[in-house]
Amino acid sequence: MESLKVVIIEDEEAHFQLMKRAIEKAFSCASVDYFEEPGPCLERLDEITPDVIIVDYVMPGMNGIEFLEALNRENGGIIPVIMITGHGDENIAVQAMKLGAWDYLIKTPDFSALLPNVIDKVVRERELKESLRESEQRYRVLFNSMNDAMFVHHPTPEGMPGKFIEVNDIACQRYGYAREEFLKLSPLDISTPERAHNIPARVKKVFAEKYIIFETEQVAKDGKRFPVEISSHLFDFHGQPTVLSAVRDVTNRKRDEQHIRTLTQQVMKAQEAERQKISRDLHDHVAQDLLSMKIGLDTLFDDQPETPPGIGQRVSEVSKMLQKTINAVRYLAHGLHPASLDRLGLSQTTLQHCEEFSAQAGVKVDFLSAGIDDLQLDFDTKIVLYRLIQEALNNVKKHADATDVTIRLVASFPNIILRIEDNGKGFDVHERLISSLKEKRMGLWGMKERVGLLKGKMTIESRPMQGTKILIEVPCKEKNSGQKENHPAC
Repeated sequence: MESLKVVIIEDEEAHFQLMKRAIEKAFSCASVDYFEEPGPCLERLDEITPDVIIVDYVMPGMNGIEFLEALNRENGGIIPVIMITGHGDENIAVQAMKLGAWDYLIKTPDFSALLPNVIDKVVRERELKESLRESEQRYRVLFNSMNDAMFVHHPTPEGMPGKFIEVNDIACQRYGYAREEFLKLSPLDISTPERAHNIPARVKKVFAEKYIIFETEQVAKDGKRFPVEISSHLFDFHGQPTVLSAVRDVTNRKRDEQHIRTLTQQVMKAQEAERQKISRDLHDHVAQDLLSMKIGLDTLFDDQPETPPGIGQRVSEVSKMLQKTINAVRYLAHGLHPASLDRLGLSQTTLQHCEEFSAQAGVKVDFLSAGIDDLQLDFDTKIVLYRLIQEALNNVKKHADATDVTIRLVASFPNIILRIEDNGKGFDVHERLISSLKEKRMGLWGMKERVGLLKGKMTIESRPMQGTKILIEVPCKEKNSGQKENHPAC
């Protein structure tokens, strides 16, 4: 230590001299102030700023216990005090320690020799406490300066959350509770009733994985609900499992995501409408004009007794080329907008597409539908389901290297279930979704958005060399006689 300021309050100068010599011998950096009575010492405390005070229990005017009480009133007892006495008394010792004395010594013949060790221990303990207090202050500043609400609680291994043992200022502001109120609550109390049952499972997951991130919904004191993203970390605090959770209000993010989703869906609807228009133009105008040209070409020499040499063969070749062009235009029109959806229905149109895909790509497609033909689905639902299957098969052709695809389209109250499986090379779903965004390939993302159009959900299961499974569930939505959407039992 660089310096040591010691105050000794002792009414017998001989005892003071013994203690002073022992201190100066042990600590070359020590300075010692001497008082025969406690009163003058209390008056000069701010001036002296001692590192440690040694006080005798029996003194004129004020005993050691009374001095401790006065010291606590003056500065909160932050200065370490060592009490000494000529006669040991267990009650006095207990009372002194309760009032904040750091140690208690009896004036034995060798007590002055023991004193330096006691002083050294007390000073180091004070330095440690000050260091801990500074660390706690820094932690408190950091904890309260976080933009996210911060919660600390002790969970049980069985998955039950304990009451909060610490919260930050942002948590109090966001949830509307005072800190004292928060410390009487647990994570269950700020969770919505329909989400609270998930908490034990999440606590167990924290124990298993040490760190998890999840989204849920929570409720403030005034009953306001808001979506949150929670990052929970398990650590050991004084031998007890403790969870620190950072809770971020994602209301704005969810609103922005919904806005983007709405715009994306509007773009998809506009795209489908444009496809329908182009398909109709191709089918009703371009294809018909080409067909008229072919008929005119085929009948060009009907009124001629003889066809000029070589001309007939050339006309026949051009007619065949026109027929191929007509077929290509019709195929393109059908791809842009399958008009057979209304004429043949979703199941038959999908079956035709699967057969055409199988013949073209050399991939066996096992398609089966159940209950779909009994539904009066609106065109939006039919075209979205058709596009999902179309896109899935396109992904199989481009990426999967599969030989077999199984497609099941089933009406099962209250949803329509679409399951697509292939035996291809598979992929890491998380990495593929990220890479798709970076490379601006919207296959899987486009499928997700189409499912969103029908307010459904899509899950993808895939691993390298283990094929891919896609499960899509969308609500049944039929059209009534007035062409208004409802949700009957499927």
